[in-house]
Amino acid sequence: MQISASLKEDVWHNLRDAGSYEWWYFDAQDESETYSFVAIWYSGFPFSPYYLKRYNDWQKHGSEQPFPLEHAAFSFNFYENGKEVINFIKEGDAPLFAASTKAPFARFEKNEFFYDHAHNRFTLRLDFDMPLRRKTVKAELHFSVRPIDSSVDLASLSSGAGAHSWVLASPSNSVAGDFEIFDGSKTERVSFNGRGYHDHNFGRVPMSADIHSWYWGRAHSRDLDLVYYTISYKDQAKEPFSFLLLTRQDRVLAAEHRLNTVERAQAGLLFTPRYATRLCLSNARVHFAAEQVKILDTGPFYLRFNSEFDLLLDGACFQMSGISEFLHPERINSSLVLNLIKSKIWREDEWSVMYTLYNFFNRLWELGTKRNELAVRQASVHK
Repeated sequence: MQISASLKEDVWHNLRDAGSYEWWYFDAQDESETYSFVAIWYSGFPFSPYYLKRYNDWQKHGSEQPFPLEHAAFSFNFYENGKEVINFIKEGDAPLFAASTKAPFARFEKNEFFYDHAHNRFTLRLDFDMPLRRKTVKAELHFSVRPIDSSVDLASLSSGAGAHSWVLASPSNSVAGDFEIFDGSKTERVSFNGRGYHDHNFGRVPMSADIHSWYWGRAHSRDLDLVYYTISYKDQAKEPFSFLLLTRQDRVLAAEHRLNTVERAQAGLLFTPRYATRLCLSNARVHFAAEQVKILDTGPFYLRFNSEFDLLLDGACFQMSGISEFLHPERINSSLVLNLIKSKIWREDEWSVMYTLYNFFNRLWELGTKRNELAVRQASVHK
């Protein structure tokens, strides 16, 4: 894994190799911890069942070589009080996507982000419809960058030559903006103020061909920001990658790699990979533990959690809360898993019975939940 912390690397790399991928990731949580969201732009969507099937057919049967831009995508998740309100992934061909090789910018349909150098911030503009769920989302958000000490050479903490790269573009941001969420009957407006995170990944080979497991997480407190990352490879001869960064405002308190990694208390659900409910990273200076407290989102190869973090650094104790993710990319190669993934992906030029049924039943569930909430409110009024 190659690391960079430069905004110069936060540009589009326009990878053309079959199976290559690139994504820009943004997440934030508001000050009251009521609302949180994740927005991701993809050039070469590495978890697309359509992309992966074409890649596998090309590898096995010599069929037409897939081009990453034929599988661009945008995804957005919105949570309220730890419950998922929006889960949107749309994938499509090259005309839906635009990006710059000179400045941080990407667009998928009417959803875009760009870096405003004059104000040292990223602006996200979102505008998309979910016809099967009768929802529309619009938003404008500003990620004001909190720079970290540039004298710390994070690139020196890279591991091996590797086909995968991680751009730690802006791990600490003040986030402000507004959402409009229309659910078919009413519009909810949310003013958002909180803390956020942005990074960027790209690779020249499919994750499922190279990576065995991948844990990542981040946390913010009043003046502290923490990021951890650990990857193990299918080829055991490759050195695993582990990394931990703790900053206080712009000062780096710890930047560690080659940490001893221990996975404790394995768990798993019916259609999810097994994961460590407690992940521990340590060396002579640092002892860190991530406790996966609540599942926010699940899939047949990944999970997203609310997490609690404990860190012992040079004798000082730190406790923080944030989010973590776990990926087991190898599971994507299963034909069953590929079909399950289709239930959450709207492919522009494909009709999917899995996607249609998933959204139909989710819509029914939402309507039932609203009726129950209304009945409870009415009952409380009449008491």
